[in-house]
Amino acid sequence: MRLGRVCLILTVALIALAACAQDEAWLPRYDESNSGVSPGLVRLPVSLRWQHTIEDETSLPLATPAVGPDMIYAPVGETIYAIDRRTGELVWEQSAGDVIYSSPALAGDTLYFGSRDNNLWAISATNGEVKWRYPTGGPVDCSPVIAGNLIYFGSDDNRLVALDLDTHQALWQFETRGDIKASPLVYRDVIVVGSQDRHIYCLNLEGRPMWSQTTDARAFFAAPTAERTKVIYGCGRELIARELYSGRRLWRFKTAGMITGAPCVRDRRVYVGTAAGSVYCIDASTGRGLWRYPADSVTQPINSAPTVVGDMLVFRAGLRQLVAVALRDGTQRWVYSLPEPPEKAAATTTPGGMGGEVFMPEEEPTGEQPADVNVGGEEGRRETTPAREYKLEESVEGAVAITADGLYVIGNDNIVYAFWSDAADNTPPWIRDPILDVPGRTRTRVTFSPNTTTEDDFPEHYADEIVIPGTPPIFLSMMVSDEGSGVDPDRVKVTVNDEETEDYVWDAEAGVLWYIFDPRGAAANLSNGVKSVLFEAVDWRGNRAAVRVSFTVDNKAKAPEPPKPVAPMGGEMGPGGEFAPPEGFIIP
Repeated sequence: MRLGRVCLILTVALIALAACAQDEAWLPRYDESNSGVSPGLVRLPVSLRWQHTIEDETSLPLATPAVGPDMIYAPVGETIYAIDRRTGELVWEQSAGDVIYSSPALAGDTLYFGSRDNNLWAISATNGEVKWRYPTGGPVDCSPVIAGNLIYFGSDDNRLVALDLDTHQALWQFETRGDIKASPLVYRDVIVVGSQDRHIYCLNLEGRPMWSQTTDARAFFAAPTAERTKVIYGCGRELIARELYSGRRLWRFKTAGMITGAPCVRDRRVYVGTAAGSVYCIDASTGRGLWRYPADSVTQPINSAPTVVGDMLVFRAGLRQLVAVALRDGTQRWVYSLPEPPEKAAATTTPGGMGGEVFMPEEEPTGEQPADVNVGGEEGRRETTPAREYKLEESVEGAVAITADGLYVIGNDNIVYAFWSDAADNTPPWIRDPILDVPGRTRTRVTFSPNTTTEDDFPEHYADEIVIPGTPPIFLSMMVSDEGSGVDPDRVKVTVNDEETEDYVWDAEAGVLWYIFDPRGAAANLSNGVKSVLFEAVDWRGNRAAVRVSFTVDNKAKAPEPPKPVAPMGGEMGPGGEFAPPEGFIIP
């Protein structure tokens, strides 16, 4: 009896020690199987707790920050910054000799990450002191995965390394024929890794190959994940599921854009984002599409991995937006726009004002499984277009790190943001910078900047100062922002002369609310008289702001010349063609 009691006490103590150790561990995809499921149960809405500016105006952050019990570890440029988790104050910083694209892993008091200086680094999580480095034959952009007493990582010397954390020696190495950028999957008794040589490999725990399959991807940046006896991975514009031990393909789901962020899996569902601006929910058993966000359009490119937390999926959209949707049906639960980042030398301007490459949507997937195209093998390569080189730094964005208390992300402005559920937010949104535009044929902007007033001021305030003809189109815009919890898109509205109108557009990415008078069909001027336009916005905490702008319409005033019709690609058209906006003027 006494021996049994002692064994029970020892067992409980070991479980407690294991729980403590687990609390001090952090992996970029939350576990060695790259599930993408955060153990935290963060409550929405969250509000900005703090932000820490890193004085680096040239680097493009690609890594997901690591979260420890007391600090956040943010790689920017060639430096790791340790930031106090509660206050946002810098605790220490450590240079790695070259750029860090690898997301750090944390185990106990040691932080592990790769650098382009051809080393895997191990540094103290307490003070940043270098403990040891493991040299490789190429840059280490791969985020490491820790399982037991081993750390697995790949590098641009084409090798996957299993490194003993006690001896700092390689237990084994597996060589491919291309760079290894994506984190490996460690699941059950196998390791799965993708390579830039257009192959995916499955190894046993001794590093011996079990199977390999060719891929049709010109870049393999997204870490594979596992679901029961399947390995699931993004390959170009497809999500593929294979049987774990044989490599046999089970299903293939076609997306409308390139997959560069790792998929995540929960409750037999797979979630993945694409550069075409869609997030898909897919049945992990059949490969059938269940829902897509947005349901009837696209958002900004989603080049980072989504994260499952509770009953939500959280991800970045474009350079600035953080989005949370319901796992059940993709209904939007929260959206927040980070401040506009400064221009980067590496960014490119594309139609629509977005930075980076635009991937045009293809035909939407139906969930059907297309037939294989076999060329000289079980699954030969399909060469239809000239090969194009994809670069990691141009294709991938850092993901949102999520814990029980909040969300952490490195913005493209090199500012580290912390959002907490219990952060105070009593400040309403900011509505400012009204601009009234009446475009004309000369492609110049007739711009008025009326003073704004509160909604309690009389409706005709300042209306006698601004008189315009009612010739459409007429655009009135306001900048709307909220640093606390973000603007709730369902609670933005525009009222004209005390009547709510549907003639408005809310551009969450740009933070612009538009009132647009541009009737379709028969031409019709805006009626004479004072127009009092009330803009309203409410944040996710319920704080409300309202601003009024007034002007007078006089249809006897000289109307601007109608715009010259233009063809969609810039050529001229006859009467009835499309409206050509003024140069530099973007119509939402």
